[in-house]
Amino acid sequence: MPKPDKNVTQLHYAKKGIITPEMEYIAIRENQRIDEMTEIRKQHKGEHFGASIPDKITPEFVRSEVAKGRAVIPSNINHPEAEPMILGRNFLVKINANIGNSAVTSSIEEEVEKAVWACRWGGADNIMDLSTGENIHETREWIIRNSPVPVGTVPIYQALEKVNGVAEDLTWEIFRDTLIEQAEQGVDYFTIHAGVLLRYVP
Repeated sequence: MPKPDKNVTQLHYAKKGIITPEMEYIAIRENQRIDEMTEIRKQHKGEHFGASIPDKITPEFVRSEVAKGRAVIPSNINHPEAEPMILGRNFLVKINANIGNSAVTSSIEEEVEKAVWACRWGGADNIMDLSTGENIHETREWIIRNSPVPVGTVPIYQALEKVNGVAEDLTWEIFRDTLIEQAEQGVDYFTIHAGVLLRYVP
């Protein structure tokens, strides 16, 4: 159980040498259907692209890869509905589903339905909420509360909504507060367009 005002990230625990329940769960998940995959690998050698995947994933391997910065566990403590999963070059490929409302279409109910269908029938391992329309906060809240997988966002979309789409009015404080708001809500990971320079923003 995390302590108040303490660092509770999976990276923090991994660097301290602590194997968390999330890491144990991930090892079990990564090893599912291992016999089938071994047989498929014999038939289709494929390209490893430098990956070094062991025959069996252990909780210690998960911890080690996270500690080395070669993998991440997008698992916000404010999103208890999500099952832990891992992203990294030495782990199984994951499926991401992009959903989100826009100014011209969709509703909260439709976005939640998309998320549920993406997980249940599409095999999504994580969901990216790309909402740009109205009620972004409420839409995201419903998606998170109904998502059994990690949920990510592009925070700049909501930050721009807060300044009515006028990029020149966007400040660090508004962007920072948007990041904090979304993290407190339970967003598991962010896409940050760090390469965008002010001179390229229309």
